[in-house]
Amino acid sequence: MPNGGSDCCGTCWFNQKNRGQPGYTHANNPEPDYCEIRDTLIETPFWTYCANHPHHQPAGDRIPIGPIYAGHGGYPYQREVWRQSPDTEEVRQHLLELLNGFPESTSHDWYPGSPGLIDIIIWQLGEFRESRAVPQLQRIAGNGSDALRDLALRALESVQG
Repeated sequence: MPNGGSDCCGTCWFNQKNRGQPGYTHANNPEPDYCEIRDTLIETPFWTYCANHPHHQPAGDRIPIGPIYAGHGGYPYQREVWRQSPDTEEVRQHLLELLNGFPESTSHDWYPGSPGLIDIIIWQLGEFRESRAVPQLQRIAGNGSDALRDLALRALESVQG
C-alpha cells in the first residue's frame, strides 16, 4: 500500500470511495478515488496527501487546509505540492483560527510524517500573504521552537515583503 506514509488519500475518510471511514477497508472498491472536500479526482491515492487526513485532524476538518501533496518514491522521500489550496475567505479565516489555537511550543501534530499541521498552516498563510496573520506569526517568531520560528519568519517576509 502506501510507501510514503499512512496519511494518504487512499486511507482518508474524505475519499468518497472510503464511505466516510478511514483505513484500508475500502481500498479495493471499484469506485474512483475522489476527495469530497476538495472536489478533486485523486490519481494516485496511496501517494497523495493533505493536512485534512484523520492522522493530522482526528476530529475531522472539512475545510481544506494547505495543498494536496504528491509523494515521489526514492531516497530521500519527498512530498511536493500537486494541487494548490483553495483560496477563499472561508479557508483563510479557518487557517487564522487554527493558528490562534496553537501554542508557540508546538512543532508538529502527533503524526510523525511531515510537514506537520502547524507547519502547513503557517506556510499557507505566508503563501496567501495574509496580513491578518502578522500578529500571530510575530508571536511564533518571537517565542516558537527553532523550526517554527524560521517558518514564521519566512511567512512574515512573504506577507510583509
